[in-house]
Amino acid sequence: MDENKLVSDFNTEIDMAFRTAWQSDRGGDDQWNVFMNTYGVTPLLQSDKDMLFNSEMKIARGAFPIELRRVCEKIVEKYRANVSASPKLSAALSSFDMDAKVKEYYQKIKPFAGLGDIFKNASTGTQKYSSGLQTEKQITIRCKNCGAPRLEEMQYDSCLFCGSKLFETA
Repeated sequence: MDENKLVSDFNTEIDMAFRTAWQSDRGGDDQWNVFMNTYGVTPLLQSDKDMLFNSEMKIARGAFPIELRRVCEKIVEKYRANVSASPKLSAALSSFDMDAKVKEYYQKIKPFAGLGDIFKNASTGTQKYSSGLQTEKQITIRCKNCGAPRLEEMQYDSCLFCGSKLFETA
């Protein structure tokens, strides 16, 4: 197969996954679920979606970033089989930045935070943390890619929101 066609097909599939996720209803819809199933990706359980809907990381539309990541991982895996036959495809796969793509997607689906939201958040935060009498955690571990807080106390593997690694391993 033509090397340029392989690279083009790879980019087209990634873009199609991005667009399909973005165009789905908030939290994903049947069309998105069918799309995920074509790649063998199982949609999030409703309980997981409910937990993410109630988290700090809000979405205004589209599927959850972790589902898009899982589809993109399957697409990359599919094209890795042809890497030995195509140096251009190998270069395209090596240069594909999964975290950046998922972050770009999250920037498109997150709700607009106007100035009112910023000042409301600041006043709430000032009242909550300025007294110094709370016994709450002083540090929240956040995802380096999307900024989501670690949702579970013992969560050390991947971000539940976007799927990127929470901690670097040597």
